[in-house]
Amino acid sequence: MEAFRTPWMRWRPVSLRQLSMRTSRSKTMSLLFNVAQFLKSDVGEKRTYDFGSDDDLDLGDVTASDIGGHVKFLLTNYEVVAKGHAHALLHESCARCLEPFARLVEVAFEEEYLPMVDIDTGLPTSGPPNDMAFPISSNHTIDLTEALRQDLLLAVELVPLCNDECKGLCPSCGVNRNRERCACSAEQTYGPFAALGGLLSATQSERQH
Repeated sequence: MEAFRTPWMRWRPVSLRQLSMRTSRSKTMSLLFNVAQFLKSDVGEKRTYDFGSDDDLDLGDVTASDIGGHVKFLLTNYEVVAKGHAHALLHESCARCLEPFARLVEVAFEEEYLPMVDIDTGLPTSGPPNDMAFPISSNHTIDLTEALRQDLLLAVELVPLCNDECKGLCPSCGVNRNRERCACSAEQTYGPFAALGGLLSATQSERQH
């Protein structure tokens, strides 16, 4: 079952075998594309590529691996529009039980890339400014790395859970309650305010005496 998080991204559990089958179809094991010849084409020219990468992307507390997807480049008067889909495994830690886990996410992206130098003269370009566009390097290479890093970062959960039914850690003894039962009081509840609840109970008891 697929669960849509936003109109532009989705995630679902996946086996490593399934992921291996998908990434094996990638024809270009890189996020770099030399577009020198493409930039010499007529306006409106399109090129489609499959891509993949064996390198991990650092997303802060999360790492993205097994990155793959496809992209279509469209040449306009001043820039190259890159539109496509990407998938990756996000390696996170569960907010309840603290165990590491991985989940597959898929993101749709559309980015603009501006040439830094003219393809014919080699001189710096003077096209219309676009602060949101990524640069095409001086050797006419489009690098999808930073664009995908930003898009995958949006797919990171604020409170990542290994499973919606995760029981978390016992707030008293710290045992992982998904794996074993502990002998702590059944009245103790899991949550960020469990310790605060115990403190309030102790304070009320002191006042009664």
